Amino acid sequence: MKKMSKTSLIGWFMLITAIGMGLEILLNWRLFIPLLIGCFLIYKGKSSSKNRNVYLIIGLSLLAIPILSSAFLKFFIFAAVIYGLIEYSKSKKQAQKIIVETIEPEPKSSQIKKKRPFIKNMFVGSQRVVNEVFEWDDINIQCGFGDTVIDLGMTMLPQGESVVVIRNLVGNIQLLVPFDASVVINHSSISGKLKVFNDETELFNSNIIYYPDSGQQTLRTIKIITNVLVGNVEVKRI
Repeated sequence: MKKMSKTSLIGWFMLITAIGMGLEILLNWRLFIPLLIGCFLIYKGKSSSKNRNVYLIIGLSLLAIPILSSAFLKFFIFAAVIYGLIEYSKSKKQAQKIIVETIEPEPKSSQIKKKRPFIKNMFVGSQRVVNEVFEWDDINIQCGFGDTVIDLGMTMLPQGESVVVIRNLVGNIQLLVPFDASVVINHSSISGKLKVFNDETELFNSNIIYYPDSGQQTLRTIKIITNVLVGNVEVKRI
């Protein structure tokens, strides 16, 4: 029997916790009634122009009562903290720093090919990749807790659009991009700041699309898509 991976185990644990929370709230009227009233007030607040913020604040507060009172949530938080401490003790206490240096891509064959990306996901801990040379692929990674630094200064980008997608729960993201490439940033955050070169924007539960190089003609463009629950994102030229 094939051994289940750590990522699959975490995913199943989160799914079971969510199902358990749902059943616990549905079967306990003391938890279900505040949830029902909270959902109604949030709906009323979105559809009403008067006292909108009051409805939303009261609704979210009532919505938080059954969720925070759930025994499944408390068990999940306890297990997540223990797991995070164990993983953190195994890792170095420094931010992830990924310096990307690429070689010219090989000609693509007509056969369907599958491969593992060079830059991988990391839920907890630090990852440091320095002075490594590999064929360029669009970057699509997920990070859990901690800061992430990706250095594209030595990257041999192909002509056209290259995509960098980073999702992070809690922590800061810094992207260092070369001067000869234009950038487009699509950023979503619950709480944090977006700093693009010298322009800084503070976000709260919002999304922003930024075109700092609009009007400039360049052969290479880096499209950056970032999603952060809590944390800052900085895009800087080097």
